[in-house]
Amino acid sequence: MKEEPTTPPKIEIPKDFHSFSKQGLFERCIECDKFLLDEGTEYFIEKAVKKYPGYKAFDVIFEYAICATCAEKMRKRISKESLKSIEKYFAENVNINQRIDVMQANPDNPNAWMSECMVKGSAKAELNEFQIYAHCNGKHLEMVQMPYLISGQALDEIANLLSEQTLDELDGFVNKHFGPPPELMEPIPKKRLVLI
Repeated sequence: MKEEPTTPPKIEIPKDFHSFSKQGLFERCIECDKFLLDEGTEYFIEKAVKKYPGYKAFDVIFEYAICATCAEKMRKRISKESLKSIEKYFAENVNINQRIDVMQANPDNPNAWMSECMVKGSAKAELNEFQIYAHCNGKHLEMVQMPYLISGQALDEIANLLSEQTLDELDGFVNKHFGPPPELMEPIPKKRLVLI
């Protein structure tokens, strides 16, 4: 008897992927301002978090949602050299079988998918800096390849693989959307921005 293909469960977008600044769901694409919460509208969320050892406090360094169309346009502006380097890095450093085991054992638990760095295996609770990524459709999380978490250490390694052209592209994105940092605020490091 043939097994029916399983459809990923429809899961409400968890609070981890709500906008910290607006205290609710992301509603608009950062690039084109498209409304994102209609069913059938695919988009991605990226959020960078910094924790302070010994405290419960944390900062969201940056956060944004970008529609699938704009994400694809951004990806095309990243140099082929950088894309190849990033793909090679993930192929060599992510334990795919272990990742699949976690996903299959927890098909409807996004926290389990983000309990550790997908690359380094470091526990989320032990990390001072990390980024989380989600693929959403309207008001739901798509539990297919995302969500996942990447530690600051892995992001540093990825940043060192990027070409000057790509770093300039990311710098332009940061300046356009997050502007110059207010007084006494840390600037958003362009090397921290990994466009889905």
